[in-house]
Amino acid sequence: MSSVDSVTQALAYLQVHSPNDGTSMYDHLVKLVGKILEDQPSKAVDLLETSLLVKKSTFDAKESSPLVPIPVVPDATQTQAAVSIFGDPELPINPQTGEPVAADPPNEYECENMSAAGMVLDCLGVGLGREVALNVALAAKRIGEDPKLGVSSVRFFGKFLGLYADYYVFEVAFKPGKQPGEAQAQQGAGPAASAEPSSSSSSSSSSSASSAPAAAAPSSASPEEVPVEPPGTGANKYTYLVCSALGGPLTRLPDVTPAQIKASRRIKKLLTGRLTSHVSTYPAFPGNEANYLRSLIARIAAATIVAPTDLFLVNEDTNELERSEDWEPQPGREMAVPGGWVHIRPHLKSQGRCEVFKRELPEDADEEEFYNEDELEEGPELLASLEDDAQLPGEQPAWTPLYSSASEAVKKQAGGLRSLVWPGAVCGAREAEWTCCYVGWGMKNAPFVPLPPPPVAAEFDWGAVETQELELKPETPPPEEEDEEEED
Repeated sequence: MSSVDSVTQALAYLQVHSPNDGTSMYDHLVKLVGKILEDQPSKAVDLLETSLLVKKSTFDAKESSPLVPIPVVPDATQTQAAVSIFGDPELPINPQTGEPVAADPPNEYECENMSAAGMVLDCLGVGLGREVALNVALAAKRIGEDPKLGVSSVRFFGKFLGLYADYYVFEVAFKPGKQPGEAQAQQGAGPAASAEPSSSSSSSSSSSASSAPAAAAPSSASPEEVPVEPPGTGANKYTYLVCSALGGPLTRLPDVTPAQIKASRRIKKLLTGRLTSHVSTYPAFPGNEANYLRSLIARIAAATIVAPTDLFLVNEDTNELERSEDWEPQPGREMAVPGGWVHIRPHLKSQGRCEVFKRELPEDADEEEFYNEDELEEGPELLASLEDDAQLPGEQPAWTPLYSSASEAVKKQAGGLRSLVWPGAVCGAREAEWTCCYVGWGMKNAPFVPLPPPPVAAEFDWGAVETQELELKPETPPPEEEDEEEED
């Protein structure tokens, strides 16, 4: 064996990641050498011995995360997820008979043709590719057929890129009586609610979702606080399940609050890929990364989930969308214009809600003077055309066209649009098949102006503080006593 092969094998051995925390001996030694060169201690050998004994307390945590993603997910996680997608679920064994317990019948659900949707995006040169699109379709099938979840519909929302791991996001709607409540959320807020669980229960399918830990919501809203929209309405109309590997354990994101949406608009932060990570920003974000990811989903969904024009109609009684029976698909190249698409999700107001919340108007009070700007906002209605979207600075349109071919003579082309407001959001159509998807870092194309720091606090008035450490100053004697002392 040559010396080159020996060095290569040694480096490969040192770079093996631990299945417990995802770290490796090579990464630890690199940090150790960097720490020694930075601090230059007098006894570097002692630091080496301490780092080997207690590796987590040797280095100080850095606020800034590296820009290059670090592979902290072991390969076994990807393998286990692939087995979950393509293999049959393991059935529990009856301890009395020793035979496998009969599986529950699969759940009935609705889902778009994800294979055809992946082909449309692949023709436009966007999306995740046909191979990943097939895995997405199989993962969505597992979610929809899981009788324990009981979903009525499932849709692939997209993929969020992170520094340490990525998020595959699925949008689901539950059947009546299957909506997860607060009790289930508290039960799931354990180790299994992590973004990268180590394993899942063998007695249930991999699509059984746990709940991500979220910040506790107040029991009663104060007069200045905007209440949260109930599940199944507004920004919380759908529930979102995320996983780091297709086929791996799923985590249900908590419902979003108006305060979280408003706070996410004032900051820009790269996702780490760990739902329990702290969002270290100014101003402070009310929640962890699971809440921040959910607020990004709400903003992106309201702005980029679209459908072809005239495909849906608004029911005047229920204010819900209904599919039109007279819709005829347009040629692919005609779908590459903003006029060919409409918004099918309600507009997300500045208040952080889809439906504006107004305080109770006192008697003999003027509405325009009592309500603030957020309470008087009137956004666009459902099925608003993409032509009416606000332009970017410099009169740049919000959407740019996508074509599957530069030649207009090619038949059965695919056409679509790419969002310039949310880079990574696309929509496309080919004949009767259409879809929209998001693949990006969760960054909006908008100038980021950090908020100024809070005003400097005033100096503390120590003169007004009473203390018992010093003896009290003696009182001044009366003038008469002073005269008697002088005569004596």
